[in-house]
Parts: sequence; C-alpha cells; structure tokens
Amino acid sequence: MTINRRTFFRNSAAAGFGATAATLATPALAQGKRQLTMVMAWPHNFPGLASIAYNWAKAVEELSDGNITVKVNAAGELVGAFEVFDAVGQGTADAYHASPMFLAGKWQAATFFGLVPFGLNAMEHCAWMYFGGGQDLQDKAYRELLNLKAFPCGHTGTQMAGWFTKEINNLEDFQGIKMRSSGIAGEVMRRVGASAVMIPPQEIFTSLQSGAIDATELCCAWLDSANGFHQYAKYYYTPGWQEVNSAGEIGLNADLWDDLSAHEKLIMDHAARSANSINIGEWPYYNAKAMNTLRTEHKVDVRGYPDDVVLALAKTSQEVVAELANSDAHAAEIYASWKAYRDEAIQYSALVDYPMYRARKLAFEAGA
Repeated sequence: MTINRRTFFRNSAAAGFGATAATLATPALAQGKRQLTMVMAWPHNFPGLASIAYNWAKAVEELSDGNITVKVNAAGELVGAFEVFDAVGQGTADAYHASPMFLAGKWQAATFFGLVPFGLNAMEHCAWMYFGGGQDLQDKAYRELLNLKAFPCGHTGTQMAGWFTKEINNLEDFQGIKMRSSGIAGEVMRRVGASAVMIPPQEIFTSLQSGAIDATELCCAWLDSANGFHQYAKYYYTPGWQEVNSAGEIGLNADLWDDLSAHEKLIMDHAARSANSINIGEWPYYNAKAMNTLRTEHKVDVRGYPDDVVLALAKTSQEVVAELANSDAHAAEIYASWKAYRDEAIQYSALVDYPMYRARKLAFEAGA
C-alpha cells in the first residue's frame, strides 16, 4: 500500500492529530491558502540564478491570485547548496531551484538534464525537454529515484571555459592545473590530466584568493564578474566546452505535486515556463555588458583554448558520456533520446548557425 505522506497527515490533523502534523514540514494551509518553503543552491541576489527562484515564486503567487505563496531560502539558511534535492525529496522543504549537476554525487545521469560537455545549447535543450521526450524521461527517473517532480527553469547559454592565473598555450600547460569544476566535466578534466575539485559557488572566490585553486569555471561574464574572479585571475578562456549551456530546474516534492489540484499543477508549470523564458533573455543581455566591462575597464585577457586542448577534451568527453549511459537503465534510456537529438542538432547548427555566426564576425570586423 502506498501512502501519500502529505494527504495522510492533513487528514490526521482533521481527525484530531494536529499536534503531530504540525511538527512536519508540510505546506502551511490556512483558509484554502498554501505557503511553500523553497530552498535554492545559491546565495540571495546571485546574478542570473537567484532571480529565477524569485521570478517563479512571484509568478506562482500572481497566477494563484495570492492563494499560493513561496518563501525562498538561500543556500545555507535551511540546508546546504548540495542538499536541496534530499531536503525536498524527503519533505523537509517543498520546492527547490538548483542545477541538476549538483546531483552528480548521488545520481550522475541527472547531468543530461543540466549540462553535458559538447552538448546542447539553451534553445536545443528546451527543444529536447519540451518536444523530444526529455521532460517525460526526467519525470520517470526523478519520481522513482528522488521523489521529485522537476521543470527546466533557467538557461545560462554558452559559458566560458574559465579563469586562469597563467596562460594555457598547449595541452601540457592544461595538465596539472588545479581547477574548480563540477559534475561530469570534472571527470573529463581529471582524465585529461588536470585536477578538478568541486566547490560550492559561494566558496570559489576565497579559494581562488588563497591560491587553493589555480583556475575556476563558474559561468559567464555577468555572474563571474559579480563574483570578482578577475581580481585574482587575468586570463579568461573560451569556449565553454563543459557547459555549452547550463540548465537549472525548479523541483517539487512528488507527494506535494500529487496533492495539488489540476489547476495548481498548471500554475506551477506555467510559472516555471515564465521564469525560464525571462532567464533565457536575461543572460545574453547582461553577459554582453559585463564582458565589455571586463575587457575595457579591468583589462581581462580573453583567449581561446589551443586546438590540442579542445580536441583532448572533446574525445574524452565522448568517452565519459558513453560510459555514463551504461550506468543504469534510466541513464541508458535518457542517453539514447538525448544523443539522437543532439546529433541532429549539431548537424543543423553546422549548416545554419555556424555560417551565420561567421558572417556576423566578418561584418563586425568590417564595421558593418
């Protein structure tokens, strides 16, 4: 027999067991209203990331005419950045915003829903999730493994390779670097010869400042400049092979999701789509402005990885992703769907997007 924990305790309270129910982290219910507790993997005011959670919370309240409110908590206030999934799955909190890559230590195949080295860009990821079966595959795996219901919410777009305190002129320079990285990209870097360490976003600056790491990747010009990495690392490398795009997600406890009415479920879904679309426009706008400031005011040296570094990372990424596909039945099913679309998307991009970007570069250099 399967017991819906939230429904059970709400019914128990009605039967006179209110004291027991009150001790649990169920959504506050008063006069038909719900107050949800949300945890996120970021500090408050973290550019481009914390805003997603707040925009979702705002949309939920507005779409529900104030009947559902959301209290947003930053990383460390209720649980740590890497603990939000367990907190929501177990019912300690009701909702979260985080990156699926933070699940790597628990279930590495979750990375397909967030980022894959040399993978899908932001628009392609949305295409796969909404039209290519990605959402259905995530629903199935998250419910069975994590007791979660998640929605794609937040896309950084193409990121930078990272900040370095010294030049990278060849693969040998790259090998031996101690660099903050995360998820599957960290494993790729280790196999190529670099030393990858996982550090929560809020601890990167002090680690770079102290010399505990030689380099770091976090995101893009907007978020990176707000964190001040340019103060201790002069070289800013591209391309962001490890995160062609980084997709975030809004997740709910699966029992809570089951307990919602059909209308309330639509509210959660549409609020996530709204916050997602806002964020897709947010990143390119502020990234362009931040990059200009980094180059003109802070004299940051933006460079491209040497070809031998890119090729080594690409070949190793292919090996690691293929191995990940064999890790369990969910991973195999997800990988088959993801790769089928990824191969089509790359072919299309090579025929259509690459020529357009090359034309834009030529036009820009000519002053047109």
